[in-house]
Amino acid sequence: MQTEAQEPTKKINLDEIRLDPISHIHRENNPQFIASLARGLEILRCFSATNQVLGNLELSTMTGLPKPTIARITNTLVSLGYLKQLNNSTKYTLDIGVLALGYAALSNISARVHAHPFMEAMAEYAQAPVAMATRDRLNMMYLDVVQHDLTLTMRRPIGSTLPLHSSAMGRACLAAMEHSERNFLMDALAKRHGDDWPQIKRNLERAFRDYQDYGYCLSIGEWHKDVNSVAVPLVHSKHGLLVFNCGAPSYLLSQEKLENEIGPRLIHMVHNIQEALNMS
Repeated sequence: MQTEAQEPTKKINLDEIRLDPISHIHRENNPQFIASLARGLEILRCFSATNQVLGNLELSTMTGLPKPTIARITNTLVSLGYLKQLNNSTKYTLDIGVLALGYAALSNISARVHAHPFMEAMAEYAQAPVAMATRDRLNMMYLDVVQHDLTLTMRRPIGSTLPLHSSAMGRACLAAMEHSERNFLMDALAKRHGDDWPQIKRNLERAFRDYQDYGYCLSIGEWHKDVNSVAVPLVHSKHGLLVFNCGAPSYLLSQEKLENEIGPRLIHMVHNIQEALNMS
């Protein structure tokens, strides 16, 4: 029972922490938040397909953390098997410990097992890749993908990311969210993109109208020049918000084909996946 001397506990916004964990490290309003752990995980997040090898100076620049702090954390991560030090230098790459965590996480996403056969059938019909993703901060991350031989030049593996604001997947994810969560993320996108935000906002609002009218969202050369895609969200009580897309170079998938053929069929695929998940 709360007394007059007690102050109500402020609810912690998890999305706020996840979007800017380094800033949250310096706050004192969350005694359950372990700053040293957050620093180490943020360093691991700096590594990607395009940043496979990083040094202490680069990590310091990317995270805003002091270089001596970076040095202690990278040494710890090497000792634990999450980073590999290259030739006794201050350059590092991800080690097998991270792969073990990632594989365990993927194994826990049982929706992949139920969705994959439907995705294979859709990819064969569309002659284009079909993927499943979920939101990670201001990006969408592939959880599963079915490739197709006609699009070998644009293969995107599991773990690849797409921007939330310009991809069909990201737009469909935003469109299916609760309004409070969407508004929070829209504010974050506005801060990140500055002068470009008015045009981005107009594109997102158009995508939201498409979702209301047709059940899907499009990206026509906006994520990547000459690449078109369509995406449909799936909201499930157990598996959360997942998004499925089908995309390919514009010479294979025109806007008209996406709107009249692929989009409606993708909606049907997601409906079938939803039923399979409900029965599991």
